Amino acid sequence: MKKTVICMVAVILLTAMMVSTVTAKTYVTVTVEGEIVDFPDARPFIDANNRTLVPIRFISEALDGQVSWDGDLQQATIKYNNKVIKLVINKKEITVNNQAKVMDTQAILKDSRTYVPVRFVSEAMGANVKWDSTNSIVIITLESDTADLEEMTNEEIIQQLQEYPYLENDYGIDFMEDDEWLIDRYGHDKIKEFVEIGKSYMETFYNVDYITYSKVDYIEKLKWFFPENSIWIADDGIERDTEENINYWADMITDKQISIHTEFITDETCIYTNGPILIRGRMNYIIESCNDMEWLKKYTRYGNVELGKKYTCIVDVEIANFAGHSEEKWKTAERLISDEHFITPIKEVK
Repeated sequence: MKKTVICMVAVILLTAMMVSTVTAKTYVTVTVEGEIVDFPDARPFIDANNRTLVPIRFISEALDGQVSWDGDLQQATIKYNNKVIKLVINKKEITVNNQAKVMDTQAILKDSRTYVPVRFVSEAMGANVKWDSTNSIVIITLESDTADLEEMTNEEIIQQLQEYPYLENDYGIDFMEDDEWLIDRYGHDKIKEFVEIGKSYMETFYNVDYITYSKVDYIEKLKWFFPENSIWIADDGIERDTEENINYWADMITDKQISIHTEFITDETCIYTNGPILIRGRMNYIIESCNDMEWLKKYTRYGNVELGKKYTCIVDVEIANFAGHSEEKWKTAERLISDEHFITPIKEVK
């Protein structure tokens, strides 16, 4: 859902491989759909950033992509279905259909071969990537519309969240800092507070039950997250001021008989800044009741699902400092909600 004056853009981002324990002698095996990829003269390896790099041509062709090389630009291009993926040697940038993202490692030339981060490239091509740390195996499978979270602990989910690249800002400013930088600037307690604002917002707005909820109490809780003099643009494209939209949503919970149950998994390591502060988390939710799903699908993309099924997606909650702009009609948090960014598509949980 779009919040305040900033429009949400659903972004499908790519990830980097996290490796728990490696040594210089670790040999990496790559499988695609259960078949071992043959690297006859250039083997995958783990770089200084603990990311698995593979020869681009072999892994791309194993996924039926076409690879080309521009020596003048030092740029590799992969064409796969309707996607064009580009990487430049020694640059922490990957573009997918001209949309640039920042990686936490880079493509390199080694022994006259172009090596690329396997997770970034594979997921850009529409595949799922898992890492078997016990056997040092990269497991690549074709993308599906479901997600398997049954055996993942919260710690593993947090690690997965950390693997996704950060969002670039929309201001043309080259600025990006991680949780450690933010802790140095604000202190650990303040960062915990910021993360809790993001988590609490997601689990307040998207946790409702029309049978038991108190409209008055719910509205007061939501106001705490928003500046009162802002504009809210929901996914239905209708512009409302914040107070109007909070009341509208609260009314719809009863009118549309909406029941949603949500958890938002995150912690202090999943916070970063590209100007505003963003809290990344995995949203797991189920819509158990709604008598007008067509309305819900228009009002929020979270509603574009089926009743009674569990869904998941990764979301960045953007918070900003609106100090000095508030008329203080109601009490608010120190940092307020300005947007939500989809990092992955919504998938049904197996």
